[in-house]
Amino acid sequence: MARWRQCKETGKFIPIDGSAARHDGVAVHGDMASFVSPIDGSVISDRKQYRDHCKKHGVVPAQEFSPEFYAKKAEERARLYTGERTREQIREDRMKIHETINRLERAKK
Repeated sequence: MARWRQCKETGKFIPIDGSAARHDGVAVHGDMASFVSPIDGSVISDRKQYRDHCKKHGVVPAQEFSPEFYAKKAEERARLYTGERTREQIREDRMKIHETINRLERAKK
């Protein structure tokens, strides 16, 4: 998708490519391609609909996550598949079991 910025001096729109990107101008984004939401099947055809859809369903666009975040999550998935758990995860699991036992014992009384 082509991106443009407005020149401060002339007011004209200038195409932005990776090498010419500057942070002092205003970026104008083109329209987004329509797509069908995998969440509820609605058709999203513009940015406002996309923002409203994300807010309604409590989701965040993938573009907002950094590559470091994805690398960290990939490591967590790899540990999950191999059966490795961190100390925090073991402690959380034990606390959940303990809380469940206590809740069930209280319910019997």
